Amino acid sequence: MYWKKVLGQSTIRVATAALLLTQLLGAAGSVSAAGNDVEVHLIGINDFHGQLDTTSIVSDKKAGTAPILATYLKEAQAKYEHSLLFHNGDSVGASAPVSSLDRDEPTMEWMNMMGFDVASLGNHEFDQGIGALKAQIFGGLDPKEGKVTHAGAKFDYVNANVIETATGKTLIKPYVIKEVGGVKIGFIGLVTKSTPAKVSPSGTAGVRFLSAEEEVEAVNKYAKELQDQGVETIIVLAHDPASTKEGVTTGEAADLAKALPANSPVDVIVAGDNHALANGEVNGKLIVQAYSYGTAFEDIKLMIDPATGDVTEKIATVTTTFQEGVKEDPESLAIIKKSLDKHPELTKPVGTTDGSVTRTDAYNNEAALGNLIADSMRQADFGDKASAADFAFMNPGGIRADLPKGDVTFADLAKIQPFGNTLVKLELTGEQVKTLLQQQWGTNADGTPNTKTLQISGLKYTADFNKPVAERVTSLSLEDGTPIDPAKTYTAVVNNFMAAGGDNYKVLVDAKSSLAGPIDLDVFYQYIVDTYKGGTIQAKTAGRITNLAGAPTEQTETPVTTEFISRAEFVSALVDLLKLNEVAAAPTFKDVAADAAYADAIAEARHAGFIQGFGGNFYPDREITREEAATILAKLLNDQASDKNAATIIAGFEDGKTVSAYAVKSMAKLIDKGILSAAGKNSLQPKQGLSTNDAKALIQKAVAAKAS
Repeated sequence: MYWKKVLGQSTIRVATAALLLTQLLGAAGSVSAAGNDVEVHLIGINDFHGQLDTTSIVSDKKAGTAPILATYLKEAQAKYEHSLLFHNGDSVGASAPVSSLDRDEPTMEWMNMMGFDVASLGNHEFDQGIGALKAQIFGGLDPKEGKVTHAGAKFDYVNANVIETATGKTLIKPYVIKEVGGVKIGFIGLVTKSTPAKVSPSGTAGVRFLSAEEEVEAVNKYAKELQDQGVETIIVLAHDPASTKEGVTTGEAADLAKALPANSPVDVIVAGDNHALANGEVNGKLIVQAYSYGTAFEDIKLMIDPATGDVTEKIATVTTTFQEGVKEDPESLAIIKKSLDKHPELTKPVGTTDGSVTRTDAYNNEAALGNLIADSMRQADFGDKASAADFAFMNPGGIRADLPKGDVTFADLAKIQPFGNTLVKLELTGEQVKTLLQQQWGTNADGTPNTKTLQISGLKYTADFNKPVAERVTSLSLEDGTPIDPAKTYTAVVNNFMAAGGDNYKVLVDAKSSLAGPIDLDVFYQYIVDTYKGGTIQAKTAGRITNLAGAPTEQTETPVTTEFISRAEFVSALVDLLKLNEVAAAPTFKDVAADAAYADAIAEARHAGFIQGFGGNFYPDREITREEAATILAKLLNDQASDKNAATIIAGFEDGKTVSAYAVKSMAKLIDKGILSAAGKNSLQPKQGLSTNDAKALIQKAVAAKAS
């Protein structure tokens, strides 16, 4: 049994069998569908932001970079006969310097190399204006500095809610039809309606964005056009925020799903923008989002009736792109190397840190990195022979990364401030400064708080969150404690995005005077060089901001993760708890290598009759859903619910109709035995993934019920 002893091998999701067993991760379930249906997988990412060489930390492990992501995506597509590759907005913008220094052409080259099939626009595609957007997509000379000529995308971009004011038509084509496996799939594109508030006014000059009501009308209109062309499988690539927590999916994408008719032909809405996890159904539409920065990707499985074109089953899994044990894609590495060879300055150290200079909670509180950036801005030279400004203000959304522990390079600084914004010196009265601070505390359309705490230099204040916004600033002074005079005029440095009223800092538009100056990154870089002279870069919170009663938590545009476990991990946990060790042959699934760390567990589970796979594959790295887990665990129990009783049990839940036919009896059995409960608000969320703790609890309950 050599194959059962090879535990040091690694696969995309699993480091070692020992890790699986100790964490109680694991397993798989039967996947059934009509034999004539066509299985199509939509493999996608969102909010990549040109992070070609950026390693992120997810669950204390390294994840991401284009070479790692490319390996995952290529392997995912290789598993399926029919698949399409898509990107759902913000592929560029706020990019790593390896991409941004060449106007994101390296990222576009990477996407072309990968063979993406379709993409939508995100708000960051508008950062440099419509001319730059069109050059990147359609090819041509980039208007910024006129130094980069874009090759153009070799795939389709779609958007239906951005209208050119001069023509009254959509900025680009609203939808596209792709045919795969003999079935047609329509993709409609959308971008968040908040885009005008997220980019400088010059970025959206010449276009307007549809209102929520107009957007719904547009989706209905284009869905009807697609149906008229024989397309019944319709995907909306909506760069709109969404998140799924405790089985409930909310956000702009969920609002869209609710606004569409219940019988809308739209099957899936892919979300984006807020860099979160979404995987749930709202009003019959599956909503999915896979974090950001290439740290994860979604695999949306569609079973499509070839006769009608209708989707008979839809399910999505989100997989984290952990680096351990994964070979980097050589074609992606070559693109990065080409860019680094052109820009050797990216790898030269300018200092070191102990890892404490971060933007942690910068949307709500004072952050060490925020202080460092604001201090550099305040000292900026505007060529006016004036001394340092009185104040500096930095919007938290413009701080895109942390200073790394160890060596710090220009590339690291550029990842922190990637927009190339111009600094602007303004004259503001003390009263206007107070108003600016009040404008940090906005409210979303649904009434929830929208906090964007400014990082500051030269002043300090106290905010009492027990008071209304107009009274919230209870003290405001210079750093030495001298009160700010409401009538006095002060100088303040901001970036051009803020100066134009971005992020709702509208009072800055009314500044007495305005002087444009240097680029923010250049100032930040020179400040680090001059201040720390290649040594240790130090910064800390200094009591500049005091929040009483605690600021409301606001999600930030940083990668976060709530890890769901894979089918292989679930099986491994179950087999370990049952102590199964009866077979000596390797599993026969085409996608399970004999020397994989989980191979023996899968073989044992198949021998015991817990799993059977589908089409000769097991899909070990795909995240297991609640209904798939139920089909496995139900096999531990002897008695079987009748069809009538099972249907009655499932019908008692709000989303009971979304349970796949093959899983109805299994879920009903587990519910009847008290093993499985609602995911929240009387809903089963059958397509939702399982966290480690949820999987552990389910397995232990099922095994205990088997023994009783």
